[in-house]
Amino acid sequence: MDRKSLRAVVASAAGVAMLAVIVGCAVEHPTPLNNGKIIGTRWASVQNVGSLPMNLALSHDGAYAISSDMGYYQSIWAIRTSDGQGVSHVDFSNGGTSVNTAPGGPITGKTAPAASDKSNGLYYGLAISADDTIYAGQGGHDSIAVLKLDSTGQLKLVDSIRTRLKDFPAGVALDQCGHLYVANNAAANGNEDPYKLTGSVAIYDTHTKSELGRYKFSKSYGGTSNFPYGIAALKDGSKCYVASERDDAVYVLDTSDPSKPTMKEKLNTGAHPVAVLFSQDQKTLFVANSLSDTISMVNTATDKITGTVLLRPRMARDIPGVTPTALALSPDQKTLFAALSDMNAIAVVDVASGELRGYIPAGWYPTGVVASQDGKSILICNAKGTQVRNPNNHPNPHDPKSKSTPVLQNLMGNVISIAVPTSDKKLAAATEQVLTNNRLVQLEHDQPNPLASLGLFSGNITHVVYIIKENRTYDQVLGDMTQGNGDPSLCLFGKDVTPNLHALASRFVLLDNLYASGEVSGDGWDWSTQGMADAYVVRNIPYNYSHRGRKYDSEGQNNGYPTAGAPAKDDNGKSWPNPAFKNGAKPIPDVANTRHNIWDAARDAHISFRNFGMFLSFNDTGTGVTGGPDNYPTSPGLLPWGHDLAGITDADYRRFDLDFPDSDAPAMYYHQTGDKDCLFPRHDFGQHHLPNRFSEWNREFQMMLAKDPSSSAVPSLMLVRLPEDHNMGARAGKHTPRSYSADNDYGVGEMVQAISHSPIWPHTAIFIIEDDAQAGVDHVDCHRTTAYVISSWIKAHSVDHHFYNTDSMLKTIELLLGLHPLSQYDAVADPIMDWDKKASNGDPYTAIVPSKAIIAETNPKLAELSKHDPRRAMAIRSEQMDFSHEDAAPALELDEITWKTVKGPYSAMPKPRGLSPGQDDD
Repeated sequence: MDRKSLRAVVASAAGVAMLAVIVGCAVEHPTPLNNGKIIGTRWASVQNVGSLPMNLALSHDGAYAISSDMGYYQSIWAIRTSDGQGVSHVDFSNGGTSVNTAPGGPITGKTAPAASDKSNGLYYGLAISADDTIYAGQGGHDSIAVLKLDSTGQLKLVDSIRTRLKDFPAGVALDQCGHLYVANNAAANGNEDPYKLTGSVAIYDTHTKSELGRYKFSKSYGGTSNFPYGIAALKDGSKCYVASERDDAVYVLDTSDPSKPTMKEKLNTGAHPVAVLFSQDQKTLFVANSLSDTISMVNTATDKITGTVLLRPRMARDIPGVTPTALALSPDQKTLFAALSDMNAIAVVDVASGELRGYIPAGWYPTGVVASQDGKSILICNAKGTQVRNPNNHPNPHDPKSKSTPVLQNLMGNVISIAVPTSDKKLAAATEQVLTNNRLVQLEHDQPNPLASLGLFSGNITHVVYIIKENRTYDQVLGDMTQGNGDPSLCLFGKDVTPNLHALASRFVLLDNLYASGEVSGDGWDWSTQGMADAYVVRNIPYNYSHRGRKYDSEGQNNGYPTAGAPAKDDNGKSWPNPAFKNGAKPIPDVANTRHNIWDAARDAHISFRNFGMFLSFNDTGTGVTGGPDNYPTSPGLLPWGHDLAGITDADYRRFDLDFPDSDAPAMYYHQTGDKDCLFPRHDFGQHHLPNRFSEWNREFQMMLAKDPSSSAVPSLMLVRLPEDHNMGARAGKHTPRSYSADNDYGVGEMVQAISHSPIWPHTAIFIIEDDAQAGVDHVDCHRTTAYVISSWIKAHSVDHHFYNTDSMLKTIELLLGLHPLSQYDAVADPIMDWDKKASNGDPYTAIVPSKAIIAETNPKLAELSKHDPRRAMAIRSEQMDFSHEDAAPALELDEITWKTVKGPYSAMPKPRGLSPGQDDD
């Protein structure tokens, strides 16, 4: 096969060869990941290396690959490149650092100097000297770990270089002058003012461990960090190149005088550059631009961009979702390999021509790649491993006594070895397999819209309501429904607690094989509104959730800063108390956003929409920012903010706040009985002083109908947040998890009731999903969640066992409203197809009022619990948790406490039953 034919294979897939004989992996079962993609399940070699490996580097002689993690269980591993087997590793646990001299061997070693044991861990950076001294960035630990690798592959922790506090060191690089270059990410960890944090590059003497000089990046955008990440330095120490993820640029620093580094050039390489790599002669710098799906080539003599390689296949040329995050060169320097995280593949690029030659399959979310000494194989680190289904009883390999674990602790990364295709024919077959695994072949030709006769432009469904809730698995809520694949022993919030969700699933469609595409709220909200999560979110959310530091940078706040900016005064004309907002807050680029939100797609399609509660700013100690805008849009696409139908976002609809109810039930029962236990701490919100989220939404909804009874005043798309199925565990005096779920259930029921009794009901589809499924156990997979599609056009009493996920919900909405896809994930997702040819399911729905006993159910006050009562410890621990925003509380502990509040303090979660791969009706 000639090169011209091979390039055609990159763009289209005519058939699939048996990949097992080509690259040493096999796809035995077509069971998709929760995100809908397919990966192989057997490889030439597999070495588990911990949680979320994010970097891979070669020892000086190429005999070993060194991997570094960024998730819950963090280690540095030495892996033989000859056979892909692990030789030794050093563990970096939150409680200290220890050395394990052999896989499974006894733990020995020493503890590294620590700014805080809680922050102890790793953060991306790896640099290896000519004598195999390893320097590893430690992020929130504010230090550089120094390790030694001997000729037999044994690792030893030998030293630590302390950085300045709040530097948050990320990428590291070495020259041949004894200097270490550190890209300081400047991520907010505590309650420091994020507007005083700026990224920087520090230069250290590796012998004295002292700082020689530092360059601070501009305080543009209000002094927030520009998040420097990858870094590379010329051997002679004259220049270094640092990738700024937020600024979409690589900065070139003159470091000829290490005591006074200066800015030399800014190269606008592409969106979100992360990895930088020199050619062996250092004449060319390669840059991986993770969000624009490109590789830039830079001439280091002139510091000019000489070429750009687009890594998307032709059929998805305009759709994001490739995400290059790591680079490696073949020993002969003729081939560049790029880890494509969202395609689960390695790109093969011809260096001389700058052409994309093809793809090689990898595992789940590859984030590092190196080539063996002989060039015959490559080693790939997969951030999320190669296991397709992850029931919550998946064991923690670091703790044989472990029980059920939350999703981010379930997903273990690994390093696999794959043979490099030795001919154009074999690379073509590998490329076809990648395109098939990513389901991209279907995009080669225009596909008819299967919902065209039902959607907006047909005049049938002209209104879509998209409701996002918080953190439940399928088994937790619908596990008691006999029609579906549920485990009733795992059901906490069954029909007695959530009668409306059960009634709606029964009357319309029960979806029992639907998965949240994200893992937790931090990335789940991006998946729910963007169709994917960018590389910044994917790596930083697990780091944050493992309690090593960083802010919750999702939902439009970076380092606690509202990226849409804010005016100098609130809507009542009052100045914000925080002096940082004296003159207002300047908008900044949102580094945790793909820039393709569903509201952006609606705006581009000239579709009317209104936002109720999504992507609103937090103003509390939990984010480290007080006295600034609260309940204010954090995305410019959701501005302007307004009251009484003005603007895009309803200023009177309360954001995530567990002290404010979703439904009328608490206030209704209080007025009927006077029982104060029914009430939530916040009794009203907004200029109309309404007592719950439904009341505010309904107030505006009725205004819309009054404005035009024909319903044209109702937006085609309404975004609604109903968060109260989250809970506060056993926090003393607060509502119980059952009460929270019942309130949320009634809020959903009331909303469906209001719509179904209105003129828009025959033309409306309501989509409801959890942003993630992390807060409980599920016997199929820790991502499986509840979702509902409610419309008079849905076939009555449908039960649908097909595989769906978050992107399926988005895809269905897009098809109905005529929106372009947000990412490659939703572009290829299967839409939900339980529609009838006519609106035959149109009876109005009447919401089922929850019992007063459940709504008034509160946790015991601390004074009511004796010191021997196990609920006391649960209450104290819940009091210590941060509930100011979703997922700030430790997930595993909260899950256990939630279980015990429902099932009893002496109960234990039953061991879930897992399914074998491929057990799927699809």
